[in-house]
Amino acid sequence: MIAGIFKLIRWKNLLIIGFTQYCIRYLLINGMLKFMNLGIILQMSHFNFFLLSLSTICIAAAGYIINDYFDTRIDTFNNPDKVVVGKSISRRQAMLLHTVINIVGVALGFYVAYRVGLIKLGFIHLLSTGLLWFYSTDFKKQFLIGNIVTSLLTAMVPMIVVLYELPVLIAKYKTVLQYTGVNFNHIFQFVAIYAGFAFLTSMIREIVKDMEDHFGDKQFGCNTIPIAYGINGAKKAVYVLVIIEMILLLMVQIKQLTSLDMKSFLYFAVCFQTGFTFFLIQIKKATTPTHFHKASRTLKIIMLLGVIYSALYYYLLVY
Repeated sequence: MIAGIFKLIRWKNLLIIGFTQYCIRYLLINGMLKFMNLGIILQMSHFNFFLLSLSTICIAAAGYIINDYFDTRIDTFNNPDKVVVGKSISRRQAMLLHTVINIVGVALGFYVAYRVGLIKLGFIHLLSTGLLWFYSTDFKKQFLIGNIVTSLLTAMVPMIVVLYELPVLIAKYKTVLQYTGVNFNHIFQFVAIYAGFAFLTSMIREIVKDMEDHFGDKQFGCNTIPIAYGINGAKKAVYVLVIIEMILLLMVQIKQLTSLDMKSFLYFAVCFQTGFTFFLIQIKKATTPTHFHKASRTLKIIMLLGVIYSALYYYLLVY
């Protein structure tokens, strides 16, 4: 049963979520604060940040559980070997586990929001649980809505860090900021760029996953892009989104060149531009669910490389 639970909550994905948030705070935000050279340091306690990250992980885990709970029939058709609910874990146990983890996640979110003096931020966690519930029951079957919801929630993983951290910093260093005339807008904008990268890449990946599962989805009345426009139509949508993302990355690379940041330029060229080019080749040749699954895995690697870039960025800022 324990093995089934770990499989159900996608523990590897949860580790990536936690890893992402820690990189955003301790490498990206912390590095930019050190670069300002004003003696400004992170204000949220390490324990409170741990609870914030744990809240995000719990809500994501609960989302995976409820998604599998409602998708048992579809998953039995698409991926029978991966089905957990109804096999190693009963449906009642899955629902109980979802409820408990959800309550813990939301409660932790409100607790940390209270500790930083912004209780309203707790509603982000509550809204996320609601979106994940309705995604599993309804949104994922609707044209584009499910893809957008999932991508927005993916983008919130890095954004939630800055939304909690910056207000505390502003309150603590209000006098310093007024005296020096500086602000933290550049930090918010940089994390927002990360979130935008996560949103767009996740959107592409969701369409690819829909192509992977379109046979089963069609049998159960879903209206995903591959079902509405066919596999070739979905591929064209993916091509457009990937090209848009590559152009946006190229715009960032041009700024890197003008600032003589060759390390970042080369990292983007090798990890992202080359990665997306390889992905496009995979999609062009893909004809089976296995092919689409491999392409989806390539996108996950690209997203992980995006998070790892924060380590290089920290090094460039601090050393």
